[in-house]
Parts: sequence; structure tokens; C-alpha cells
Amino acid sequence: MSQYIHVIYTAAFLFPLLSIFITLPILLVSYHKYGAIPKWSIFMLYTFVFYMMCAYFLTILPLPSRTYVAHLTTPTHNFVPFTFVREFIKYNPFSLTHPGTWIAALKAPTVIQPVFNIFLTLPFGFYMKYYFQRSWKQTILLTFCLSLFFELTQLSGLYGFYPRPYRLFDVDDLLLNTTGGIVGAAGAVWLGRYLPTKEQVTKRTMALSKNISPIRRIAALGADWIIISIFSAILGIVIKTPWVTTAIGFIIFILGFELVRQQTIGMRLVHIKIVDRNGQSASQAKILLRNLLGYGIIGGLFETVGRLLDMTATAPYSQLTNILHLVLVLSFFLLLVFVDLLIDWFSQKHLLFFERLSGTDTKPA
Repeated sequence: MSQYIHVIYTAAFLFPLLSIFITLPILLVSYHKYGAIPKWSIFMLYTFVFYMMCAYFLTILPLPSRTYVAHLTTPTHNFVPFTFVREFIKYNPFSLTHPGTWIAALKAPTVIQPVFNIFLTLPFGFYMKYYFQRSWKQTILLTFCLSLFFELTQLSGLYGFYPRPYRLFDVDDLLLNTTGGIVGAAGAVWLGRYLPTKEQVTKRTMALSKNISPIRRIAALGADWIIISIFSAILGIVIKTPWVTTAIGFIIFILGFELVRQQTIGMRLVHIKIVDRNGQSASQAKILLRNLLGYGIIGGLFETVGRLLDMTATAPYSQLTNILHLVLVLSFFLLLVFVDLLIDWFSQKHLLFFERLSGTDTKPA
């Protein structure tokens, strides 16, 4: 049992790292499709990813040394179905007429191992049937394919990393895992009467699509700067000055798209665009002012504070006090920007400082 708990701890430790890479694509897809975040669907998706990590780690962990595996002489495969039934009859201490053997029988490997293999894919069947809305045939087939993937992972010695398999390829695991998927799907049919349906989740989500949430803006911003980063990396092959390539990317993918189409590529992905206070297309002057205030003030403050803090390492003692005073003053303005962003996070309708000063706003596109 402690081995299983350790594997789950490993998955829990690595999951936040994985979530960093999957969050932005999930947000972009959700906002592009619904115009808002379907919270229940996102919760189900993240728990599914976490479950898949746990299931995979339970299949391969703990990892032995290659030297240890090279000296193994244990069997590598079992192609005889229902071996677990014969082993139960032969080795399990269970006796119907002796109640004292019942608890020991439940704790025996001949029970724990088959039960584990059923429970391993039980959540998979549930997710396939409830969340992904697969048919019975598809659920059974996908569960079998997942089990086969696990077994081939073991048979291949973790894709050739080990000189031979360090775990047994067992045809019984295919049968038990597939059974677990069927049980999970049956549970989904029963629990589905009490859980939100996909139609209900979609209806609630679409009702929120008219609101431009901070997360929606962040998703658009993140997509834009990923595009700029990729463009800058490619352009960096020719132009060796990083700030120049970033500036060119900003002019093209932020200013250029906003001036011509009132929305960047990221904004288009999440279906928002820049407008004026009356909801009409914003003028180019207002868009320029918006970017000057937004990127200029926020970016300028961060850049200046960073450079001043770097100067403290080499500045003469006589100048150190003035530098620290200036850092303190600029940090106060950064705090005001942070408070403005914080208010926007919790407010239903709030204009950020660069929107108020430029006379611009955003609305669903």
C-alpha cells in the first residue's frame, strides 16, 4: 500500500509542472469554443489528466536499476488467460467454512492484484462514458487499448531502456483492466443522473460568454507573447540583439494587428476585440495610446526597477541611498498598478488604468 501512496505523491508533485503547459491551451480552446470557462468541464479534464498520470506511474514505478534488471530470471510474460483464478484456488487461504480465513484471504496477493487491476481502469471507464460521452463499444475498446499500452510498456522494458522486461506482461491484466473500464462506465451511467450534463454545463457557460474576464485577457496575452517569442527566436538567427527581435515582434503581432483589425491573434482566439467607450471600433490614436500607457508604464516601471536593483551591486555607497529611494517610489507606482489589476480580477466591470486614460474597452467579438 505504501508503494501505491508513494506513486500518487509522485504524480501530485509533477502534476503542477504539467498543468503549466496545458493550462493555456485549455483556456484558449474553452474561450474560443464557449467564450467562457466551463468550470465543471475544466475540473473534470484536470482530474482526468491527474488520474492518467497516476495510472501510468503505477504501471512503471518504482524504477529498478538497469543492472538489477539485467540479472533478473523471472518470467517476462503470461499468455494463459484466467491464470489469476487458478492461482486463487491454489494459493489463497480462503475457506468458506472457516471465517477466520476470510480477512487473510482478502489481504492475499491473489486477491489484491486482480482487484488492483480492476480499480486501475475503473476511473478511465467513468471518464470515457460520462465526460467524453463515448459509446459502450468505444469505451470498452479504448479501455482495452489503454491496458494494452501499459502491458506493452512493461514488455518493452520501458521502451527499450531496460535490457529486458522488469514487470510481467499478463493477458489477465488485459481482461481485468477491461473489466474495470466496463464497471467504471456502468458507474458513470448511474452517477450521471446526479452530475451535471454536458448540455447543462454548456448552457451555463454560454451565459457567461458576454463577460470579458481577466483570465480571458490573460489567455489572449499569453498566446500573443508565445507567438512573439517564437517569431523572435526565428528572427534571432539573423538579428543577434534580443530586444530588437522582441520589439519587431511586438510591432507586428500586437500593434499591427490591433491597428488593422482591432484584435491580435490571441484576442481572435478567445473572441474579444478592442472598442471605444461606445462599443464602436476604436480609433488608431486610441489604440496607440492604450499600448503606450499599458506596455510603456507597466513595462517601463518593471524595467527601470530591475536596472536600479542591478545598480545597487556596483553603485558607490554615496549613491546607494538615492537609488533605493527611487526604487521605493517606483515600487509604490507598481503597487498602484497591481491594485488596479486586482480590482479588475474581482470586479464584474472594471476598466484598467490604460483603458480609462485611452478611452478604450474590450468586448466579445
